[in-house]
Amino acid sequence: MTPTQAFKVLGIAKTPDVAAIRRAYAERLKAMDVDKDVDGYARLREARDAALRWARMQAKPATDDAFDPLAGVAPLDEAAPIAEFLPEPQSEPEPEPAPSTWLYAAPEATGESDPSLTTRLGGAAPKLDVVSGFSAAQTPADQAIAVSRDPFARPVLLGLEATSDAVMPAWAHEQALLRLLLPELQGDEFPPLEGWEEAMALGHLKAVLRHAETASVTAFDEIDNWLARILADAWPRSAPLLEPAAALFGWESERGQVSERPAVAFLNARLRGLRFREKVQDPKHPLHKAWNELTTPAQQGSRKGWFVKRADVQQLLEGVRKNFPEVEHYFDPWRVALWEKNGNKPVGQGWFSSGRLIAFALILAIQILRVAFSSNESSNQPPPVPELSAGQTAQEKEIISRAVSTVFGPEITFDGLQSLQPDLAALFSANRKIARSDGSSDQAYVAKVHDLVRERMYATALAEKGGLLADIQRIRADLLRAARKTGPEACMAYVRTRRIAAEVTVPPAVLLRERDLAVKMLDARQLGPPRRVTPGTASVPGELIGKVITDTGIPDKRVRQAMGGKGPDADQCAVTIGLIDAALGWKVPKEREAILSVL
Repeated sequence: MTPTQAFKVLGIAKTPDVAAIRRAYAERLKAMDVDKDVDGYARLREARDAALRWARMQAKPATDDAFDPLAGVAPLDEAAPIAEFLPEPQSEPEPEPAPSTWLYAAPEATGESDPSLTTRLGGAAPKLDVVSGFSAAQTPADQAIAVSRDPFARPVLLGLEATSDAVMPAWAHEQALLRLLLPELQGDEFPPLEGWEEAMALGHLKAVLRHAETASVTAFDEIDNWLARILADAWPRSAPLLEPAAALFGWESERGQVSERPAVAFLNARLRGLRFREKVQDPKHPLHKAWNELTTPAQQGSRKGWFVKRADVQQLLEGVRKNFPEVEHYFDPWRVALWEKNGNKPVGQGWFSSGRLIAFALILAIQILRVAFSSNESSNQPPPVPELSAGQTAQEKEIISRAVSTVFGPEITFDGLQSLQPDLAALFSANRKIARSDGSSDQAYVAKVHDLVRERMYATALAEKGGLLADIQRIRADLLRAARKTGPEACMAYVRTRRIAAEVTVPPAVLLRERDLAVKMLDARQLGPPRRVTPGTASVPGELIGKVITDTGIPDKRVRQAMGGKGPDADQCAVTIGLIDAALGWKVPKEREAILSVL
């Protein structure tokens, strides 16, 4: 793509301003549905990269005469070691430098110096500590020359600038975010982020997320895992940062899954608390008045609200403390104390004494809470799985072993699977517990874990490419043919959900080839959790499309509609199979691999 085309796609005039290019890219991206317009997203990314390359080429390199490595740096206390590296002064006097316009700028140094000076000084300086899991960065030159750590000796970078990447590298934002969220304080409780700390944390998080969006797949996963651990360890201090991080990395999609990471599970539970806070602020929510009452600031001498039911306040307090304890910090402590303390004025005597009335009210509130929350819990949580007898345990092991043999053949046992791929063995066991709790049949359990292994094989092939991708796609085309015999709906159901319908019969020869490939990948330990693969696009040559038209007998217009995900299932199924077959025999390796990667 040429620079002119790139700026036209971005919708801005040609400019060497990198920040303007990034802003235009971000605005276009927000207005785009990436899932529905994959081609448009790829073209937008290509335009951004082309525009950035052109902008960097326009930057004028500094001349030798303008190079001054000590400009703007405060002089060292001991000038003797540096002076011996400096050349003799010039005979003509140097013009006085213009004074800095920034109030806290360091004194400017004049004169020429050896350009290798900062390199020699920086070589002896220690490396800055960075977050575990990320590559260490070398100490910048200005810190190597003993610049003061006083915050008024240089600008304080909040990370909120439009071009913050230009002044702070990605690792610096990550380290700054870590120090803000986990300060070196006594005790395990961290105070909440407020004021300037929250603004700085949000700015650094924004830079980290922007870096993750443009990083490689491996770096994206590393940032994902690192940020989840940090936010979980720093909770509830990290509460303001949870929403944007969860939105980018899709943490909520892991909720309830067997593969849900512990840190993500913790954050998803906290995210439910934030969702509850949003819902209870709706005037139609039954506890909205109680929420407004408890969040209204109070002081000594304040009274409780007149039109708020004590049962609602009690239910809100109990529910929040049981399910969302971090949400309680939104309540005003004085206001909560007004509702929790016992009244001092007598209400009556005998059965109508204040003590008996309060006890009766508490019993009633507790019963209401028990009914309310027990119904919610019973609807959201599966029934408890009863303990198994010795005979039942042996039967369960036999069913799991049968599933392993179905997928990998009789030579692979469950113990062997545990030694080669422990996480996959845990997946077999966990799905067996789920099948037992929801009453699924043994055949349904075996089919489910078989589909999960197929999904891992396919995901690994998309990441590895090469011959493995071709082998997987050959087997996938045969599975689609088997599903098409049942009906085009079953064929497209496998394409869309990656699950083979129970009524589909797969030929034994296809199962045998699939089993051999599965064992080969298991021996190479390639059946781990599916890796994240960035969606891509591929251009299908006209000659290849013509071959699909010839093989399927479907007219050109309907073939192109099916390639775009439109048209009847029969056309889409036939074209998908035809494209896989044609791509496997295509003569250009790079084009063949690109096409197989998007099918």
